[in-house]
Amino acid sequence: MTSAENRPVEPRLYGNWRPERGWGVAGLSSAATITVFLAILLPLLAVSVAPGFVLPLAGAAAAVVAGIVVRVGGVSLADVLVRRGRFARARAAGWTELSAGVLTEHPRAADLPGVLAPLLPLDVDDGRGGRHALLWNRRTGTLSAVLRCSPVGLDLADRDQTDAWVASWGAFLADLGYQPLVRHIAVTVDTVPAGGTTVPEHVARELDPTAPTLAKRVLGELVAATPASCAAVDVRLTVCLDPNQATPKPPDLFAAVVEAGRWLPGLEATLGTCGVAVLGRAEVGWLTGRIRAAFDPAAHRDIATESDAAQLLHWADAGPVAALERWDHYRHDYAVSVSWALREAPRQAIGPTVLAPLLAPGVFPRRVTWLYQPYPADQAAAKVEAEVTGGQIRRAWATRTRRDETQRERDDRDRAVQSAREEAEGAGVGRITAYVTTTVQHDADLDAATADVEQRAGQAKLRLRRLRGSQAAGFAAALGIGIDPAELLAHRGGR
Repeated sequence: MTSAENRPVEPRLYGNWRPERGWGVAGLSSAATITVFLAILLPLLAVSVAPGFVLPLAGAAAAVVAGIVVRVGGVSLADVLVRRGRFARARAAGWTELSAGVLTEHPRAADLPGVLAPLLPLDVDDGRGGRHALLWNRRTGTLSAVLRCSPVGLDLADRDQTDAWVASWGAFLADLGYQPLVRHIAVTVDTVPAGGTTVPEHVARELDPTAPTLAKRVLGELVAATPASCAAVDVRLTVCLDPNQATPKPPDLFAAVVEAGRWLPGLEATLGTCGVAVLGRAEVGWLTGRIRAAFDPAAHRDIATESDAAQLLHWADAGPVAALERWDHYRHDYAVSVSWALREAPRQAIGPTVLAPLLAPGVFPRRVTWLYQPYPADQAAAKVEAEVTGGQIRRAWATRTRRDETQRERDDRDRAVQSAREEAEGAGVGRITAYVTTTVQHDADLDAATADVEQRAGQAKLRLRRLRGSQAAGFAAALGIGIDPAELLAHRGGR
């Protein structure tokens, strides 16, 4: 008979992610459900009110219902047609092409391409005797600070320590709901094969000439036994702050920068309990070098090996000389990139290392950005309660139409109730998404790099959707420098 002390302890699992559904029925959103009902109701009303309009309204209603109900690649037919139309319009207007105009002067020559154009770096004092960068979005008014991080890792950590780090990270996310200035945070893991340098070069550069002979000999033997190539892994956390939410509202940009500086130290201190060491806030030169390397991977080696290379760069050097967005890829300088967005989180419970296949270095450069938008604490309860009510409405609709509920619908309703219960106990509520970009320097490698990302996503239990028609926006979001595509819709304006 096995005692309780000798009984094997099962590993802790995590989960309960679910998309926001509202009360829509038949797998549709609330807005789509209302549109379908109106499309069906209008021809019926026209029978008694205006019989002459029945046939035109019936034809229009059939087209509307088909556009919403018919699915193409997991999205509605209407969404596909709208994206096709927008991309065709943008291409005809020349918005998908960029020529930096090296020999042509124009007022906004230093702007980055596409949705990155409103970003402008501000070199500010960090209050500790150093300098750091704040990325000012001139369209939305937000200020983004990039924190250079070094995760401890889980390879040598025991299970109790891992659970403590995950719990602290959950508490950190929950606390963001009480931070009125935080618009969203982005965690970016940027991996580059070969790291821009080799192991012998790195050791030779860092080796102290006055080191003991025995130490030099041991290092030489280790270098000889180590593969020459290595990978560079850059982890950063971007905090996007909205000074307009402060009380009182800052009267100018200087006051907004001061207000943003008050909130950053507290966020940095909290990350220490999550198994993350904050190396410091990114400076303008460091950010410029990373953005430049993303657009031109060939420049990564010079930026990584030369200590002063990033400091010599100006913001005008961050963007590409030329860029061209196509339907399914993004061409910039001498490289081609493909971007994906998260379509569905893991359905089952997963362990703490589930993302390792997607985040681990590979043959091609890859950048993964997790973006979290917290709901304010005073709105979180209403959000989860609305989801619970939506599940009850769908169950009542299934009962009234004498349709059996699927197992997925029952599980989704249970997860909604569990989310409401966890929120009542203090958990945070927010919108989580992810953006993945891979970059190659030769067109012949594009198919292999694409297959590599999709295979790794499958191993990480994620379902990604290739951002066809939105490759430039996906590339910008994956950079993790304060761009959230969902917020672009609210600030969409003329170009």
